Amino acid sequence: MNKSPDLDNSEDDVVVIEERDKRSYLYIAIAGVLGLALGGLVGSSVTANKWQATYIELQQQYQATQQEQKQLVTKVEERVANVDYEVEQKLEAKLAQVQQNHQAELQALNEQIGQLTDKNKQLASQIESQQSELSQAAQANTQLNRQADMQVSLLERSRELFQHELKVKQELEQLNKELNGLEPKLKALKKECDAYLDGTSWDAKSDACDRQDEANSRVSQINQMIRVHEMDLEQIKVISEQLGLE
Repeated sequence: MNKSPDLDNSEDDVVVIEERDKRSYLYIAIAGVLGLALGGLVGSSVTANKWQATYIELQQQYQATQQEQKQLVTKVEERVANVDYEVEQKLEAKLAQVQQNHQAELQALNEQIGQLTDKNKQLASQIESQQSELSQAAQANTQLNRQADMQVSLLERSRELFQHELKVKQELEQLNKELNGLEPKLKALKKECDAYLDGTSWDAKSDACDRQDEANSRVSQINQMIRVHEMDLEQIKVISEQLGLE
């Protein structure tokens, strides 16, 4: 059967439409592919830009962190330096205080040493003076001992001298007493001897002259002894004066 021209035209139109639709699909597919490609490119570009921004941000943060770290290190160093300075200042102050205390102690010790030196000098002077005094005292003691010995000897000599003087005086007293007793007897014996020699008395004894001679001899002896005793007394007086006893 023959197709009519309208039908043929319709079919042609359908074919054209189908072809157009196929082309449209193709275009759409191509557009989709291109869109995907462009989207990928755009996404990649956006992603790359995003990563780049993120990298830049991270780099900035890193730099900021490095800067902060440097600042922190600087602060720590400054703090450490300040601490070291403070410690050094404290140590210097403490050392100065210790040196000042030691200086004060040293000055006090020097003053004590000076005082002790002065005391030692005074003690040395006192010791020297005391030694001189002791030497003088020893000399004085020696002299006193000599004087004491002399005084003992003097006292002994004085005692002997006084005893001798007393004995001489007693003997002299006895001699004078005996002499005084012989003088009247001597007169009677002389009278009796003269009467015997003259023969004028019968009472006169023949030994009257002998007894007279004996009496005269005794008187002479007593006078000599009295003179000797008187000389002894004079010598005792001289010795007493020499000894300072008079």
